[in-house]
Amino acid sequence: MRLFLSLPVLVVVLSMVLEGSAPAQGAPDVSNPFDGLEELGKTLEDNTREFINRITQSELPAKMWDWFSETFRRVKEKLKIDS
Repeated sequence: MRLFLSLPVLVVVLSMVLEGSAPAQGAPDVSNPFDGLEELGKTLEDNTREFINRITQSELPAKMWDWFSETFRRVKEKLKIDS
């Protein structure tokens, strides 16, 4: 009977030992979790500004506006003829 009760206890103890340290015990010391947030914000801001500058300096917005205007004009003409 003792052996029958000892085996499950032995299995639980072995599984705990082989599992290793818990994540809370193995994690490095974190003083402030928001330290990298400021750098991330600055990087995101710089990338966004660069993206907006590229768009405003390119011809793409003007070409898109012309295409949409022309397509809208064609649709309006088509609807006037069909009506």
